Amino acid sequence: MTSALQKVPVDQHSTGQLEHNQLSVPPSSSMSLSNVQGFSNNSEGRLPKEYAFPFLISAKAAVLDPPKWSDSKGWWQEEGNRWLESMSLKLNSPLDGLPLNPTPLDVSHFTHAIPPSEHHATVLALLSACLLPSAASSKAKKENPAAALNYTPATRALLWYSLSLLQIPHEHLLAAEDHVSQGIYTELKNAEMKAKSEAARKEQEEGWGGKWGRLAATVGGVIIGGVAIGMTGGLAAPALLPLLPFLTAGSAPIVLGTLFGLTGGGLAGLRVNKRWAGVDVFDFIQIVGGGEDTDPDSISQARNVGSVEKPQAPSLVATIIIPGLLIEKETEAIDNLRACTEVFSSPRRDTFILNHSPKEMLSAGRTLHSWVMNKLLGKVKGKIKGEIIKRAALSTVYGVVALPMSIYQTTGMVVDNEWIRACDRAKKAGRLLADVLQKKIQGQRPVVLIGVSLGALTLFEALTTLAEDSTSNASPLVDTAIFVSLPAAPSDAEWKKARSAVSRRLVNAYCTTDLVLAGVGRLHEVLGGGGWSDMAGLRPVEREGIEDIDLSDVVEGHFELNAKIKEVLQAIGVND
Repeated sequence: MTSALQKVPVDQHSTGQLEHNQLSVPPSSSMSLSNVQGFSNNSEGRLPKEYAFPFLISAKAAVLDPPKWSDSKGWWQEEGNRWLESMSLKLNSPLDGLPLNPTPLDVSHFTHAIPPSEHHATVLALLSACLLPSAASSKAKKENPAAALNYTPATRALLWYSLSLLQIPHEHLLAAEDHVSQGIYTELKNAEMKAKSEAARKEQEEGWGGKWGRLAATVGGVIIGGVAIGMTGGLAAPALLPLLPFLTAGSAPIVLGTLFGLTGGGLAGLRVNKRWAGVDVFDFIQIVGGGEDTDPDSISQARNVGSVEKPQAPSLVATIIIPGLLIEKETEAIDNLRACTEVFSSPRRDTFILNHSPKEMLSAGRTLHSWVMNKLLGKVKGKIKGEIIKRAALSTVYGVVALPMSIYQTTGMVVDNEWIRACDRAKKAGRLLADVLQKKIQGQRPVVLIGVSLGALTLFEALTTLAEDSTSNASPLVDTAIFVSLPAAPSDAEWKKARSAVSRRLVNAYCTTDLVLAGVGRLHEVLGGGGWSDMAGLRPVEREGIEDIDLSDVVEGHFELNAKIKEVLQAIGVND
């Protein structure tokens, strides 16, 4: 089918002004005021056409006029055309009833068409429409249940931008994602366990000894692992139930594993063979989200005393944080991140730490800390070197890099070797991470990646690897990528590659008083490498599609990143 949008070329010289009759709701879509006002209480969750029409205008404008953070107009418009046609069918609002070439300015006329009191219900219905197949495609989904539910980074970016043009706060989408994930998970687990309950009871009689929730469904020779939970109560999100009948007890676990990344235990169950690709340790540690308490015995005991809580479903968006240099101990970054999980809990989001090469990160961190404190700062500030990090200023950075070359040449070779080894491990881990994302072990859902210190180097390597392995118009596998103190000076071409692998936000968070990056950069300059002044972690990169955030008022240097990770996460807007 060819959509109406595909028949209309983009007008590059649009004035942004539409005739009044083009902005009005078609008479055929009229609806009583009482029905519109009662939308949020509508048990079927159907979106009134008075709301569907302005949304589709916004969606069409979003497709025709990509945002700055969409570097690749090819994938944006290709994915957008398919998404727009699909949404028009699901919302029962034909595209030929929309204005020819709406612009973001035109959408501003509709910012009050959906009242704030209906924002949550509207976004919930739109997200459900995005996620679930249309009735017309349900037959095909029976044949390929793994593709039944699919929430891609491209879909999320298109929906996010369309809602922003209507000035609907993004908090409603975050809340809707939380609501819908719980509804879908409940329905899928119920569908799976309804037909499996007799078999489970039989297995229990044969010696499972109370571990009734530990089910493994074998479908097509593949073991589908998941979160061990019992039957849960509650209702699915509006508009979910009419689209779920195509699921069967056999297909439900496949869909669960595909959407939420539960197959084989998901990210938390991933294990990499030792020394595979030169990385000794490469594990994902879950700190927030569904499946944290998967022991059926604990659920059963809590149920007996009447204090059981509804098990948490996996979220529709996953977050992976990649730490870098360590100073105190191998679990330093993990401990600090566990202490600030509330940042990812409102709304709740599955959050993982990529723990790789902890010994190398600790060794390099301690070597750098000693070198900066005892050698570089000792030459600049003498006896007050111990206090410099706490009140570092840009002048101190320049003082460090202005030290005589002999200082670096005589003290820096060991440091340089240690740093190079750590960078090498970080890049190798990045290539492994790219492989994980390509295989979609995280599930068919958007993923937010946050790299800190050398973790930012891991992230950058992962993005460029993804870009190199994808076709020119392929939609990105990553929703958001955030670099915190990136210890590299990428070229324009490298930034373009990284940008093309991300569908929405790409952030460079920097600190102008980072003595570690300044010292290492100067060391490489002296020993024959690149210059320190272009280090991304020290300055804004000022490139289209990249959001620069200054952390100089949050942290005063590289050695504070782990201790102040909560403040850093809040400053970069992990939920934006």
